[in-house]
Amino acid sequence: MTKKKYLRGLFFNAVLALSLISLVLFLVLGRFWTQQNSRILQHEILQKQQMVAARLASVVQLYVNHIAEHITVFTDLHTDFGGHAFLNQQDLNYLRQKSPAISYLVLLNPAGQTLFSVGKPTATGRVEKLLPNLKNSCLEHRLSYTGQPYVAASGDWFLPLAFPVYRYQRDTKPSGILFAEVDLSGLRKMLAQTYPLDMEAFLVNAKQEVIFYNGAPEGFVSPKQKKLSEQVKTWQEQLAGRAAAEVVLSDGDKWLVSVASVILPGWKVYVAQPVSPFISADMRRSYGDIISIVLLMLLFVVGVSYWVIVPITRPLERLRTVALRLREGDYIIRPGDVDIPPNEIGELAEVLMETSVSLHQRQEDLLSAQHELAKANKMLEKRVEERSRELSAATNELVKAERLAAIGQMASIISHEIRNPLAVISNAARLIKLLIKTPDLKITKQLGIIEAEIKQANGIISEVLGYARSRDLILNVVEVSSYVRDIIVSYPLPAGIQLKEQLSTFTAHIKIDTEEMKQAIQNLITNAVEAMQGQGTLTIGTQAGRSAVCIYVADTGPGIEEEFRRKIFTPFFTTKARGTGLGLAVVGKAVSRHQGKLFISSRPGKGTCFQIYLKIYRKPGDTRYGTTREDFGRG
Repeated sequence: MTKKKYLRGLFFNAVLALSLISLVLFLVLGRFWTQQNSRILQHEILQKQQMVAARLASVVQLYVNHIAEHITVFTDLHTDFGGHAFLNQQDLNYLRQKSPAISYLVLLNPAGQTLFSVGKPTATGRVEKLLPNLKNSCLEHRLSYTGQPYVAASGDWFLPLAFPVYRYQRDTKPSGILFAEVDLSGLRKMLAQTYPLDMEAFLVNAKQEVIFYNGAPEGFVSPKQKKLSEQVKTWQEQLAGRAAAEVVLSDGDKWLVSVASVILPGWKVYVAQPVSPFISADMRRSYGDIISIVLLMLLFVVGVSYWVIVPITRPLERLRTVALRLREGDYIIRPGDVDIPPNEIGELAEVLMETSVSLHQRQEDLLSAQHELAKANKMLEKRVEERSRELSAATNELVKAERLAAIGQMASIISHEIRNPLAVISNAARLIKLLIKTPDLKITKQLGIIEAEIKQANGIISEVLGYARSRDLILNVVEVSSYVRDIIVSYPLPAGIQLKEQLSTFTAHIKIDTEEMKQAIQNLITNAVEAMQGQGTLTIGTQAGRSAVCIYVADTGPGIEEEFRRKIFTPFFTTKARGTGLGLAVVGKAVSRHQGKLFISSRPGKGTCFQIYLKIYRKPGDTRYGTTREDFGRG
């Protein structure tokens, strides 16, 4: 590089200009730099406080929303298919057991009278005091109610919640109010895990009472501690609606305070910390010095920029423009598009033009390769999807065909090879009975055993043949409760079994193969009777929803273990000493052929309940069961 080009180079000019600028800036900007640091530090602290306050507010809202959602979901599940007409004492006990934060739970009728309750209220007469607000929110407006927190005699804070309760989902008017007192001790523990270590945090209600404070023992604040509440009121007055600011207390102490609102009536979270001494000192500055520094810097920068920066920025701006065009699309840089001065910027412009030509060629090659690759990937994905679908369908059909073929072959062998000899044995037993002139008790008992075993074997053969046989459905429209009642009447129950009918009075029709569905329901009854071993209560009932009906059979037997519930509908699976394991398989097959759903609920030692869900049959124009399409009910 020649001496003339070196003197005109960017390096020489930049070194000379930056040296002069650095000398001036170090002399005049020292004080201003210190003041600016103090302001930036305070701004960062306030931003950090706002983030902490917002996080604490979200923790409070999440805690209350979790409990309210749990109660709401519980009441919604006890409308149409709750198992009984309305909430009862057992339901309240179960809800409180599942939600330890609920210390007191009471169910009120629309008149405000207590129906059921569980737990102990924090104070006598508190529900009666809140009753006008509960009726207005839950009964008149059909909305949930969230009250202001209060302190119990123990010093713990509690939050009142109330929810409208409906008897059925189609009801438009609530049938009662579910009131709950929520212990906020759990919220204190959640906040303790979120509290900042270097800041003071306060949770305040609508009355400006401090509920929680991370500086108090265990986080609780007694209402008698008026000093904290007065301090928070002073902060609120000086903030004047702002989210964060510096405030001054009556004793002259300065604090940096941030506030975040909770989506609850009047609740807020305050986060504060005292202003550090060095921040207070740096906040003092002279307006005259600032004006002088700014004017001096402007004059100096304008002169230096004209000498050094402008010759650099002009060609660089053109380079920036063509670089943006090069980034946005297919573009080749021409010599007239950029300035080519005799320095490093000119060399950069020449390299950029050569690069644009190379990039253009590579981009064309890349687009062509991407296009071919996309076409190949699309074809490959399509072929893989088709082959996977064909393989899955073929596998399912093969498994089904092999299973049915095996069952059909076995049924044919049993029918031909066993039933005929059984008939011969049965006839021989009857003939022996007729030939015996003098009855012998031992012989008579043995002949009875033979006949019973022949009957048992014929029953097993009938189950196998019934499961293996496949025929078209013969559909008929029946009224579900009447249909189930006829099945109950025709089924002989042992003397020790107590029958409990819970047939719905609501008229609903279904379109089914009456014989096949009758066999399925009888199999469920037989299974329930055998599970109770001749002693217990058999419950058979029906329920009608908006788009489906439920037929359920429940027993008070020993229940079904979790590991067996997924296997009981598998053909030939049984836990009994004797049996084919086809009884429930026939039930599952019948429900599947009717496009229904089958659910089972069981608790060890409490009994088992089978539920069959079938679609309601509606004639054109029939609107008694609703007009919206709904999924089958839950088990």
